[in-house]
Amino acid sequence: MKWEAFVKEEWAESFAVLFAALGFIIAIFLRSPYYSYLSVFLGGFISARLFYIKKPKEPILPFVLIIVGFLFGYLLGAIWVNRFVVLISFAIGFGISAYLHKKKILGIFKSELFLK
Repeated sequence: MKWEAFVKEEWAESFAVLFAALGFIIAIFLRSPYYSYLSVFLGGFISARLFYIKKPKEPILPFVLIIVGFLFGYLLGAIWVNRFVVLISFAIGFGISAYLHKKKILGIFKSELFLK
């Protein structure tokens, strides 16, 4: 397979594996439960921002795959914390960020609402 075809057709899977590895590494190195929950909360917050930015412009399934890849990798590496609380923290971060973006409280860079 040529490199151009690989990049064009399978970039989402490659990034999902990359982010799964990144989530696994982050979860392994954070031994404190508080830092683990905070980092996965921020991961959910950033994931919702990515989801909100890309949803109206591009197909959303590749980005959902990348987000799920990160969460899956984080859950595999989270051996010092409760995995259910990790899922709840991610969901709360995702929900708060999605709500703030939907209500236009948080703006997107290079938009009219970015600087108020």
